[in-house]
Amino acid sequence: MKIAAAGGGTGGHLFPALSIIEKFQRKHDLEVLYFAVKGKIDEKLIKREHPSFQIVPIKTRGLKRPLYSPSNVKRALDYMREILKIKRRLRSFKPDFVLSTGGYAGGLLALASGGKYPLFIHEQNAKPGLANIRSSRLAKKIFLSFKESMKYFSKEVQNKIIVVGNPIREIHFSKRFIDIPDGIVLVLGGSLGSEDINKFMEKVYKVDKKNIYVHSTGSKEWVERLSKYQNVMAYQFIDFMPVLWRKAKFVIARAGATTVAEMMYYKKQGILIPWEGSAESHQRLNAKEAERMGLAEVFNISSLSVDYVIEKINNVEYKIAEIMENPSDLIYKKIMEEIQ
Repeated sequence: MKIAAAGGGTGGHLFPALSIIEKFQRKHDLEVLYFAVKGKIDEKLIKREHPSFQIVPIKTRGLKRPLYSPSNVKRALDYMREILKIKRRLRSFKPDFVLSTGGYAGGLLALASGGKYPLFIHEQNAKPGLANIRSSRLAKKIFLSFKESMKYFSKEVQNKIIVVGNPIREIHFSKRFIDIPDGIVLVLGGSLGSEDINKFMEKVYKVDKKNIYVHSTGSKEWVERLSKYQNVMAYQFIDFMPVLWRKAKFVIARAGATTVAEMMYYKKQGILIPWEGSAESHQRLNAKEAERMGLAEVFNISSLSVDYVIEKINNVEYKIAEIMENPSDLIYKKIMEEIQ
C-alpha cells in the first residue's frame, strides 16, 4: 500500500498524521511519501523515526494577516510552484490515498491531489485551519477532533464529516522513562517550548521540592537552567509521550491540539495556558473543550500564582489512566472502506 501524506510545521499537525500512518504500517506492507515543511519538526523527526519514508521538503510560509497584504502575492506564487512539484511526485508515486492533517504543507498536498487520488483530511483544532476548510470539498472523508468544528465547514461537505477525536501515537516506548515514578507533573510548552511557562515554572520549582516534574522546555539553555532543581527532569523536546502521560497525575501546558487530545485520552487533570498568538485563537478554543470535560482550568499566565498551582497539584491523586479507543482505529476502518 502507498500513502502520500502531509501535515507539519508543528507537532500538532505531525503527530496525528504519524498516528494514522503507523496504524496502517502495523497492518500493511507500506510505502510512504511525506511532504514535510523544510527545516521544521516533521522533516527532522521523520528522518530519525521513519528512515524508510520518502521525504519531500516543501518550502512554505503562512499567509500574512490581513489576507489582502501585498506580500501574499509572492507567497501565492511560491505556493503554485510547490503545488506543481507535488503533482509531479504524486504522478510518479501513484498513492492509494492521500492524507492531510492540515497546515500549509497539508493544504498544498490536498490541492495538488486535485481529486485524482482519494483524499482524507483530519482536523485537530476546535476551530479548523484555513487549509483544511479550503480543501474539504476535494476530500472523501473529513475527520474531526471536536463536534464543535462542524459548523465551520460548508453544507455541501457535511455528509463527509465524521467526528472521531484526535489520533494518539502508541507504538513507541522510551527506556529512559522506565524509572520515572508514577504521579509526576508534566509541564509542556508545545513543540517549540514556551518562555513564559518556563519562567513561571522556575518560580514554582524554587518553592516546591516535593513533587517530581518532567518539563519540556524548548531550548538547551532552559534545560541547563532548570536541571539544577533536583525534582525537575528537563528536556529540550520530548518526541514521544505515552509513558509520561500514563505516569502523570497533573499537567501544566499550552493548549495545542495534540496536548489537549492526549489530556482527554488519558483523562488527566491540569491547567492549560493557551498561547495567545495561535492562529484565530485555536488554542483557547481547544482549551475550552478540555474545560467542558472537567479536566482543565484555563488561565492567562499573568493571572496564575505559584501558591495556587502548587495547591492544585497537591490536591490531585495519581490515577491509572483509563484508556479509550484510539481515534486512529476508526480512521483506519473508514479509509479502508473507501479505498477497497
